[in-house]
Amino acid sequence: MQSRAKEAARHPLARWVAGGVAAGFAAGFLFLIYWQAPASLDEESEKITFFQIGAGASDGPYFAIGGRLSAIISRPPDTGRCEPGGPCGVEGVLAVVKSSSGAVANVRAVSARHYESALIQSIVLDQAFRGVGAFRGERPFKNLRAIAGVYRETVHLIASRGSAVASVADLRRKRVSVGAKGLGTERAALDILRAYGLSPRAVDLSHEEPKDAAERLLRGQLDAFFFVARDPSPFIVDLANRGAVDIVSIAGPEAEALALAHGEFMAAHIPEDMYRFNPALDTLALNTVWVCNASADPALVHDIAAALFYPGNRELLPASEDLPPPPKKRDKIAEEAGRRQLMSDAVQNLVIPLHPGAARFYREEGVLSPEPATP
Repeated sequence: MQSRAKEAARHPLARWVAGGVAAGFAAGFLFLIYWQAPASLDEESEKITFFQIGAGASDGPYFAIGGRLSAIISRPPDTGRCEPGGPCGVEGVLAVVKSSSGAVANVRAVSARHYESALIQSIVLDQAFRGVGAFRGERPFKNLRAIAGVYRETVHLIASRGSAVASVADLRRKRVSVGAKGLGTERAALDILRAYGLSPRAVDLSHEEPKDAAERLLRGQLDAFFFVARDPSPFIVDLANRGAVDIVSIAGPEAEALALAHGEFMAAHIPEDMYRFNPALDTLALNTVWVCNASADPALVHDIAAALFYPGNRELLPASEDLPPPPKKRDKIAEEAGRRQLMSDAVQNLVIPLHPGAARFYREEGVLSPEPATP
Protein backbone atom coordinates (compact mmCIF):
# COMPACT_ATOMS: atom_id res chain seq x y z
CA MET A 1 0.00 0.00 0.00
CA GLN A 2 2.85 2.39 0.92
CA SER A 3 4.65 1.70 -2.36
CA ARG A 4 1.45 2.46 -4.26
CA ALA A 5 1.07 5.75 -2.42
CA LYS A 6 4.68 6.73 -3.19
CA GLU A 7 4.23 5.81 -6.83
CA ALA A 8 1.07 7.94 -7.00
CA ALA A 9 2.92 10.88 -5.48
CA ARG A 10 5.67 10.61 -8.10
CA HIS A 11 3.20 10.30 -10.95
CA PRO A 12 2.75 13.45 -13.06
CA LEU A 13 -0.98 13.26 -12.31
CA ALA A 14 -0.27 14.48 -8.78
CA ARG A 15 1.34 17.58 -10.19
CA TRP A 16 -1.50 18.02 -12.68
CA VAL A 17 -4.07 17.98 -9.87
CA ALA A 18 -2.33 20.78 -8.03
CA GLY A 19 -2.01 22.68 -11.27
CA GLY A 20 -5.66 22.14 -12.10
CA VAL A 21 -6.84 23.48 -8.76
CA ALA A 22 -4.50 26.45 -9.07
CA ALA A 23 -5.88 27.07 -12.54
CA GLY A 24 -9.36 27.07 -11.03
CA PHE A 25 -8.44 29.79 -8.54
CA ALA A 26 -6.81 31.86 -11.28
CA ALA A 27 -9.84 31.40 -13.48
CA GLY A 28 -12.07 32.52 -10.63
CA PHE A 29 -10.10 35.73 -10.35
CA LEU A 30 -10.37 36.34 -14.08
CA PHE A 31 -14.09 35.67 -13.85
CA LEU A 32 -14.51 38.50 -11.33
CA ILE A 33 -12.50 40.82 -13.55
CA TYR A 34 -14.71 39.90 -16.48
CA TRP A 35 -17.96 40.79 -14.74
CA GLN A 36 -16.53 44.08 -13.48
CA ALA A 37 -14.72 44.91 -16.71
CA PRO A 38 -14.92 48.38 -18.26
CA ALA A 39 -16.49 48.80 -21.66
CA SER A 40 -13.05 48.80 -23.31
CA LEU A 41 -12.78 45.08 -22.57
CA ASP A 42 -16.10 44.18 -24.18
CA GLU A 43 -14.50 43.19 -27.47
CA GLU A 44 -12.02 40.88 -25.74
CA SER A 45 -14.65 39.37 -23.42
CA GLU A 46 -16.68 38.25 -26.45
CA LYS A 47 -13.87 35.86 -27.34
CA ILE A 48 -14.07 34.02 -24.02
CA THR A 49 -16.74 31.61 -22.88
CA PHE A 50 -16.66 31.35 -19.09
CA PHE A 51 -17.91 28.00 -17.81
CA GLN A 52 -18.43 27.52 -14.09
CA ILE A 53 -18.14 24.14 -12.38
CA GLY A 54 -19.84 24.02 -8.98
CA ALA A 55 -17.98 21.74 -6.58
CA GLY A 56 -17.95 21.25 -2.83
CA ALA A 57 -15.83 22.86 -0.14
CA SER A 58 -12.52 24.30 -1.35
CA ASP A 59 -10.57 21.79 0.76
CA GLY A 60 -12.63 18.76 -0.32
CA PRO A 61 -12.23 16.11 -3.03
CA TYR A 62 -14.95 17.49 -5.32
CA PHE A 63 -13.19 20.84 -5.57
CA ALA A 64 -10.01 19.04 -6.63
CA ILE A 65 -12.00 17.13 -9.26
CA GLY A 66 -13.50 20.39 -10.47
CA GLY A 67 -9.95 21.72 -10.80
CA ARG A 68 -9.03 18.80 -13.02
CA LEU A 69 -12.10 19.24 -15.20
CA SER A 70 -11.50 22.99 -15.54
CA ALA A 71 -7.93 22.27 -16.65
CA ILE A 72 -9.17 19.72 -19.19
CA ILE A 73 -11.70 21.94 -20.96
CA SER A 74 -10.01 25.37 -20.67
CA ARG A 75 -8.33 26.81 -23.73
CA PRO A 76 -8.57 30.60 -23.61
CA PRO A 77 -7.89 32.75 -26.66
CA ASP A 78 -4.29 33.30 -27.76
CA THR A 79 -3.03 30.10 -26.11
CA GLY A 80 -1.96 28.66 -29.43
CA ARG A 81 -2.70 25.35 -31.04
CA CYS A 82 -2.76 22.08 -29.14
CA GLU A 83 0.48 20.12 -29.35
CA PRO A 84 0.22 16.56 -30.73
CA GLY A 85 -0.07 14.10 -27.87
CA GLY A 86 -0.53 16.85 -25.30
CA PRO A 87 -3.59 18.18 -23.46
CA CYS A 88 -6.18 20.15 -25.40
CA GLY A 89 -9.27 22.02 -24.23
CA VAL A 90 -12.20 23.72 -25.92
CA GLU A 91 -11.17 26.72 -27.95
CA GLY A 92 -12.26 30.00 -26.30
CA VAL A 93 -13.40 28.37 -23.05
CA LEU A 94 -12.13 29.40 -19.63
CA ALA A 95 -13.52 27.09 -16.95
CA VAL A 96 -13.91 28.25 -13.35
CA VAL A 97 -14.22 25.86 -10.41
CA LYS A 98 -16.52 27.27 -7.72
CA SER A 99 -16.73 26.20 -4.09
CA SER A 100 -20.19 25.42 -2.75
CA SER A 101 -21.96 23.99 0.27
CA GLY A 102 -22.47 20.64 -1.46
CA ALA A 103 -24.51 18.61 -3.92
CA VAL A 104 -27.93 19.85 -2.81
CA ALA A 105 -26.87 23.47 -3.32
CA ASN A 106 -25.30 22.54 -6.67
CA VAL A 107 -28.61 21.11 -7.88
CA ARG A 108 -30.42 24.36 -7.22
CA ALA A 109 -27.60 26.49 -8.66
CA VAL A 110 -27.47 24.63 -11.97
CA SER A 111 -31.26 24.50 -12.25
CA ALA A 112 -31.45 28.27 -11.72
CA ARG A 113 -28.50 28.79 -14.12
CA HIS A 114 -26.35 30.39 -11.44
CA TYR A 115 -23.67 27.85 -12.41
CA GLU A 116 -23.21 26.48 -15.91
CA SER A 117 -22.43 23.06 -14.47
CA ALA A 118 -21.71 21.18 -11.25
CA LEU A 119 -20.59 17.88 -9.77
CA ILE A 120 -23.48 16.06 -8.09
CA GLN A 121 -23.53 12.65 -6.46
CA SER A 122 -25.93 10.33 -8.29
CA ILE A 123 -28.01 9.55 -5.22
CA VAL A 124 -28.67 13.28 -4.64
CA LEU A 125 -29.29 13.78 -8.34
CA ASP A 126 -31.93 11.06 -8.30
CA GLN A 127 -33.68 12.73 -5.37
CA ALA A 128 -33.63 16.09 -7.15
CA PHE A 129 -35.00 14.72 -10.40
CA ARG A 130 -37.89 13.04 -8.57
CA GLY A 131 -38.47 15.78 -5.96
CA VAL A 132 -37.99 13.52 -2.93
CA GLY A 133 -35.66 13.28 0.06
CA ALA A 134 -33.75 16.53 0.50
CA PHE A 135 -36.00 18.09 -2.17
CA ARG A 136 -39.34 17.00 -0.77
CA GLY A 137 -41.91 19.76 -1.18
CA GLU A 138 -40.05 21.29 -4.14
CA ARG A 139 -40.92 20.94 -7.79
CA PRO A 140 -38.79 18.14 -9.34
CA PHE A 141 -35.64 19.46 -11.00
CA LYS A 142 -36.35 18.17 -14.48
CA ASN A 143 -34.08 20.67 -16.26
CA LEU A 144 -30.82 18.91 -15.26
CA ARG A 145 -28.83 17.00 -17.87
CA ALA A 146 -25.70 14.85 -17.66
CA ILE A 147 -22.42 15.52 -19.44
CA ALA A 148 -20.67 12.42 -18.06
CA GLY A 149 -20.21 10.28 -15.01
CA VAL A 150 -16.71 11.34 -13.96
CA TYR A 151 -16.02 9.84 -10.56
CA ARG A 152 -17.02 6.74 -8.59
CA GLU A 153 -17.00 6.52 -4.80
CA THR A 154 -17.21 3.38 -2.69
CA VAL A 155 -19.76 2.93 0.08
CA HIS A 156 -17.85 1.73 3.17
CA LEU A 157 -19.44 0.21 6.24
CA ILE A 158 -16.87 0.64 9.02
CA ALA A 159 -17.45 -1.46 12.16
CA SER A 160 -15.63 -1.52 15.45
CA ARG A 161 -13.56 -4.66 15.79
CA GLY A 162 -15.28 -6.70 18.48
CA SER A 163 -18.74 -5.32 17.74
CA ALA A 164 -19.81 -8.63 16.13
CA VAL A 165 -20.84 -6.85 12.91
CA ALA A 166 -19.96 -9.16 10.00
CA SER A 167 -22.77 -8.13 7.65
CA VAL A 168 -25.31 -5.37 7.18
CA ALA A 169 -27.95 -7.59 8.78
CA ASP A 170 -25.89 -7.61 12.01
CA LEU A 171 -26.59 -3.88 12.48
CA ARG A 172 -29.98 -4.61 14.05
CA ARG A 173 -30.13 -2.84 17.44
CA LYS A 174 -26.57 -1.56 16.94
CA ARG A 175 -25.40 2.05 17.28
CA VAL A 176 -24.85 3.26 13.71
CA SER A 177 -24.02 6.65 12.23
CA VAL A 178 -25.40 7.33 8.76
CA GLY A 179 -23.67 10.67 8.21
CA ALA A 180 -24.98 14.21 8.36
CA LYS A 181 -28.68 14.71 7.70
CA GLY A 182 -29.72 15.50 4.16
CA LEU A 183 -26.49 14.39 2.49
CA GLY A 184 -25.92 11.57 0.03
CA THR A 185 -24.31 9.27 2.59
CA GLU A 186 -27.45 9.30 4.75
CA ARG A 187 -29.67 8.45 1.78
CA ALA A 188 -27.33 5.65 0.67
CA ALA A 189 -27.10 4.20 4.19
CA LEU A 190 -30.86 4.20 4.72
CA ASP A 191 -31.45 2.55 1.33
CA ILE A 192 -28.90 -0.14 2.17
CA LEU A 193 -30.41 -0.78 5.58
CA ARG A 194 -33.89 -1.16 4.06
CA ALA A 195 -32.53 -3.53 1.42
CA TYR A 196 -31.41 -5.82 4.25
CA GLY A 197 -34.76 -5.60 6.01
CA LEU A 198 -33.75 -2.98 8.59
CA SER A 199 -36.04 -0.01 9.11
CA PRO A 200 -34.59 3.12 10.76
CA ARG A 201 -36.31 2.05 13.98
CA ALA A 202 -34.50 -1.30 13.96
CA VAL A 203 -31.16 0.49 14.34
CA ASP A 204 -29.95 3.04 16.91
CA LEU A 205 -29.24 5.77 14.34
CA SER A 206 -27.14 8.91 14.76
CA HIS A 207 -25.90 11.58 12.35
CA GLU A 208 -22.21 12.40 12.84
CA GLU A 209 -19.62 13.69 10.44
CA PRO A 210 -17.06 10.98 9.57
CA LYS A 211 -14.33 12.25 11.91
CA ASP A 212 -16.72 12.48 14.85
CA ALA A 213 -18.14 9.05 14.06
CA ALA A 214 -14.66 7.54 13.97
CA GLU A 215 -13.74 9.07 17.33
CA ARG A 216 -16.92 7.74 18.91
CA LEU A 217 -16.33 4.31 17.41
CA LEU A 218 -12.77 4.18 18.77
CA ARG A 219 -14.06 5.19 22.23
CA GLY A 220 -16.61 2.39 22.19
CA GLN A 221 -19.59 4.75 21.88
CA LEU A 222 -20.55 3.63 18.36
CA ASP A 223 -20.66 0.22 16.69
CA ALA A 224 -20.45 1.21 13.03
CA PHE A 225 -20.75 4.07 10.55
CA PHE A 226 -21.21 4.54 6.83
CA PHE A 227 -18.63 6.48 4.83
CA VAL A 228 -18.61 7.23 1.09
CA ALA A 229 -15.23 7.96 -0.48
CA ARG A 230 -12.84 7.13 -3.28
CA ASP A 231 -10.50 4.19 -2.67
CA PRO A 232 -7.94 4.19 -1.22
CA SER A 233 -9.23 6.70 1.33
CA PRO A 234 -6.50 8.15 3.59
CA PHE A 235 -9.15 8.44 6.32
CA ILE A 236 -9.87 4.70 6.21
CA VAL A 237 -6.18 3.86 5.80
CA ASP A 238 -5.50 5.60 9.12
CA LEU A 239 -8.29 3.70 10.89
CA ALA A 240 -7.29 0.36 9.36
CA ASN A 241 -3.64 0.80 10.32
CA ARG A 242 -4.69 0.95 13.98
CA GLY A 243 -6.18 -2.54 13.68
CA ALA A 244 -9.34 -1.38 15.44
CA VAL A 245 -11.90 -1.55 12.63
CA ASP A 246 -13.42 -3.98 10.17
CA ILE A 247 -14.67 -3.00 6.73
CA VAL A 248 -17.91 -4.91 6.26
CA SER A 249 -19.03 -6.32 2.92
CA ILE A 250 -22.21 -4.96 1.32
CA ALA A 251 -22.97 -7.77 -1.08
CA GLY A 252 -25.24 -10.71 -1.78
CA PRO A 253 -28.82 -10.88 -3.10
CA GLU A 254 -29.89 -7.82 -1.11
CA ALA A 255 -27.18 -5.60 -2.60
CA GLU A 256 -27.84 -6.95 -6.09
CA ALA A 257 -31.56 -6.21 -5.75
CA LEU A 258 -30.80 -2.70 -4.51
CA ALA A 259 -28.53 -1.95 -7.46
CA LEU A 260 -31.15 -3.33 -9.85
CA ALA A 261 -33.92 -1.19 -8.36
CA HIS A 262 -31.85 1.98 -7.90
CA GLY A 263 -29.62 2.88 -10.83
CA GLU A 264 -27.46 5.15 -8.70
CA PHE A 265 -25.86 2.11 -7.03
CA MET A 266 -23.34 -0.15 -8.74
CA ALA A 267 -21.17 -3.08 -7.69
CA ALA A 268 -17.66 -2.36 -6.41
CA HIS A 269 -14.70 -4.37 -5.12
CA ILE A 270 -12.05 -3.54 -2.52
CA PRO A 271 -8.89 -5.59 -3.12
CA GLU A 272 -7.04 -7.35 -0.32
CA ASP A 273 -4.06 -5.02 -0.24
CA MET A 274 -6.13 -1.84 -0.05
CA TYR A 275 -6.61 -1.57 3.75
CA ARG A 276 -4.41 -3.23 6.36
CA PHE A 277 -5.85 -6.14 8.35
CA ASN A 278 -8.90 -6.28 6.06
CA PRO A 279 -9.53 -8.94 3.38
CA ALA A 280 -10.82 -8.37 -0.14
CA LEU A 281 -14.55 -7.71 -0.19
CA ASP A 282 -17.46 -6.68 -2.41
CA THR A 283 -19.54 -3.59 -1.74
CA LEU A 284 -21.46 -0.88 -3.59
CA ALA A 285 -20.41 2.39 -5.22
CA LEU A 286 -22.04 5.66 -6.24
CA ASN A 287 -21.46 7.73 -9.36
CA THR A 288 -20.60 11.43 -9.34
CA VAL A 289 -22.07 13.10 -12.41
CA TRP A 290 -21.02 16.28 -14.19
CA VAL A 291 -24.34 18.05 -14.76
CA CYS A 292 -25.45 21.09 -16.75
CA ASN A 293 -28.73 22.83 -17.47
CA ALA A 294 -30.90 21.44 -20.26
CA SER A 295 -30.73 24.84 -21.96
CA ALA A 296 -26.92 24.75 -22.31
CA ASP A 297 -25.58 25.27 -25.85
CA PRO A 298 -25.48 21.81 -27.51
CA ALA A 299 -22.38 22.66 -29.55
CA LEU A 300 -20.51 23.76 -26.42
CA VAL A 301 -21.51 20.66 -24.42
CA HIS A 302 -20.53 18.46 -27.37
CA ASP A 303 -17.06 20.02 -27.43
CA ILE A 304 -16.71 19.72 -23.65
CA ALA A 305 -17.51 16.00 -23.82
CA ALA A 306 -15.02 15.60 -26.65
CA ALA A 307 -12.31 17.36 -24.62
CA LEU A 308 -12.96 15.05 -21.67
CA PHE A 309 -11.95 12.04 -23.73
CA TYR A 310 -9.25 13.64 -25.86
CA PRO A 311 -6.27 11.26 -25.56
CA GLY A 312 -3.91 13.97 -24.32
CA ASN A 313 -6.23 14.73 -21.39
CA ARG A 314 -6.42 11.17 -20.04
CA GLU A 315 -4.13 11.71 -17.05
CA LEU A 316 -6.32 14.53 -15.76
CA LEU A 317 -9.62 12.63 -16.03
CA PRO A 318 -10.46 11.26 -12.56
CA ALA A 319 -12.11 8.11 -13.93
CA SER A 320 -8.85 7.13 -15.65
CA GLU A 321 -7.54 6.04 -12.24
CA ASP A 322 -9.92 3.07 -12.43
CA LEU A 323 -8.10 1.73 -15.49
CA PRO A 324 -4.76 -0.07 -15.58
CA PRO A 325 -1.89 2.38 -16.10
CA PRO A 326 -1.04 2.93 -19.78
CA PRO A 327 1.94 0.91 -21.05
CA LYS A 328 5.34 2.57 -20.79
CA LYS A 329 5.90 2.00 -24.48
CA ARG A 330 3.20 3.72 -26.47
CA ASP A 331 0.56 1.27 -27.65
CA LYS A 332 -2.11 2.99 -29.73
CA ILE A 333 -4.44 -0.01 -29.60
CA ALA A 334 -4.28 -0.18 -25.79
CA GLU A 335 -4.70 3.58 -25.49
CA GLU A 336 -7.80 3.56 -27.67
CA ALA A 337 -9.23 0.61 -25.74
CA GLY A 338 -8.77 2.55 -22.51
CA ARG A 339 -10.37 5.64 -24.01
CA ARG A 340 -13.40 3.67 -25.15
CA GLN A 341 -13.74 2.09 -21.72
CA LEU A 342 -13.74 5.55 -20.12
CA MET A 343 -16.44 6.76 -22.53
CA SER A 344 -18.54 3.67 -21.92
CA ASP A 345 -18.27 4.07 -18.15
CA ALA A 346 -19.23 7.75 -18.44
CA VAL A 347 -22.72 6.91 -19.71
CA GLN A 348 -23.43 4.05 -17.30
CA ASN A 349 -25.66 4.37 -14.22
CA LEU A 350 -26.87 7.86 -15.10
CA VAL A 351 -30.09 8.71 -13.28
CA ILE A 352 -30.94 11.69 -15.51
CA PRO A 353 -30.91 12.07 -19.32
CA LEU A 354 -27.75 13.03 -21.16
CA HIS A 355 -27.59 16.54 -22.56
CA PRO A 356 -28.25 16.39 -26.34
CA GLY A 357 -24.80 17.83 -27.07
CA ALA A 358 -23.08 15.15 -24.99
CA ALA A 359 -25.32 12.42 -26.44
CA ARG A 360 -24.32 13.50 -29.96
CA PHE A 361 -20.65 13.09 -29.06
CA TYR A 362 -21.15 9.61 -27.62
CA ARG A 363 -23.14 8.58 -30.69
CA GLU A 364 -20.39 9.84 -32.98
CA GLU A 365 -17.93 7.70 -31.04
CA GLY A 366 -20.19 4.63 -31.26
CA VAL A 367 -20.67 4.49 -27.47
CA LEU A 368 -24.42 5.05 -27.86
CA SER A 369 -26.65 3.65 -30.55
CA PRO A 370 -27.56 6.07 -33.36
CA GLU A 371 -30.83 7.94 -33.02
CA PRO A 372 -33.66 6.20 -34.87
CA ALA A 373 -34.39 7.82 -38.20
CA THR A 374 -37.46 10.03 -38.25
CA PRO A 375 -40.10 8.96 -40.78
